[in-house]
Amino acid sequence: MTRRRSILCGLIMIGCAAVLPAGQAGAQSAKDLVGTWTLVTADAFGSNPKGTVIFDANGHFSAMLMRADLPKYAANNRSQGTAAENKATVDGSIAYFGTYTLSGSDLNFRIEGSTYPNWAGTNQKRTNVAITGDELKWVQPTPSAGGPPTPVAWKRVK
Repeated sequence: MTRRRSILCGLIMIGCAAVLPAGQAGAQSAKDLVGTWTLVTADAFGSNPKGTVIFDANGHFSAMLMRADLPKYAANNRSQGTAAENKATVDGSIAYFGTYTLSGSDLNFRIEGSTYPNWAGTNQKRTNVAITGDELKWVQPTPSAGGPPTPVAWKRVK
């Protein structure tokens, strides 16, 4: 009976390993997130997005994402932007900060403040969190601009 159980356990482990793509690993704990990450892909912010997310060891984070092609303000003063300039900035960027926890492959943000005021004081979840080497990926299930769930990729800053 013990031999059968050992064989069965071995087959189950092999089967589980076959389900995960090679090199794919979920974040094991929040400590895996600690550090600074630069934005690689986020469809809502164009083909060459700019951004940073920083996770500290005490459970705080800060994130900002933006389009690379945000227009400069003609007045050279952010409080004197035209309606079109202001709209381009709002449509093409977001920043938020607060605290975070990691539960399995779900990253939970408690938003303390955001350039999208509707997020302030809310909980936001990122799903399918995976860290492979220096790459962090997640899915944003409820984008602030609406639309379908969006994959986002980051690269660890060395």
